[in-house]
Amino acid sequence: MKSDHNEAVSTVIALMLILAILSTCIAIYSATYIPGLKQQSEILHSEEVQYAFQRLSSDVDNLYSLGRPAQFSEPVPLGGGDILLSLVKSSGTIELQKKNIVSITVGGEEFDVETTSVSYTPSYSSWELQGYLYQNGVVWITKGTKKTPADLILHTVKMGTDQESETINKWLTAMRPVPSGENYTMQIVSMIPADGKSSVTGSGIAKIRLNAVAVKEKTYHNTSIMFDSEPILSSVNVTLKILQIEVSVT
Repeated sequence: MKSDHNEAVSTVIALMLILAILSTCIAIYSATYIPGLKQQSEILHSEEVQYAFQRLSSDVDNLYSLGRPAQFSEPVPLGGGDILLSLVKSSGTIELQKKNIVSITVGGEEFDVETTSVSYTPSYSSWELQGYLYQNGVVWITKGTKKTPADLILHTVKMGTDQESETINKWLTAMRPVPSGENYTMQIVSMIPADGKSSVTGSGIAKIRLNAVAVKEKTYHNTSIMFDSEPILSSVNVTLKILQIEVSVT
């Protein structure tokens, strides 16, 4: 009986020693390796967000170039940083913000030409709180109130803002009236947030959707055309088309 008792005690002690060793190993792993692994995972997550915004920029360029109804969507991971023994993920927010570029007047009717910026802001991270912003054809890396272009060929903030101005001018140039026989044709393209949510927050996968829709086609006779207050043409017949790029995030 005494021998059986000693064996039982020895078994319990052995199990306790094994548990102590496992606990020590987990503690060392948690203290030494998890912070570095989570940071590495967050860096990879941040790169995924950047690639998604660069693809979004290409999608917008394609829609302006196509000038007809089409759809694109880009998945964006809002959170990352989950690893073995630490499944807590970071989170982030995507927001849409509309801005007026210019007003075009045709036949006394005024049409606002608008664009939409798309921003990603991390709300918790094991790494730096680095966000991203798409605005007028340029992707920016943001941190608080500071920003720098994500494109390596844009070395300074000024080069980034100049690129934005060039993009807007390119869009507006394409919207000017074009001779078509004895008449003119023109197409206004606006990029606006779709009806519904203009932001989404979480740690899962969000989707940014672009849906280009033809919303108007009308012919005006013996009319004038102005960009803001600048007269472009007068006493002309013009067929106006309006393409609306609706941006949504879910």
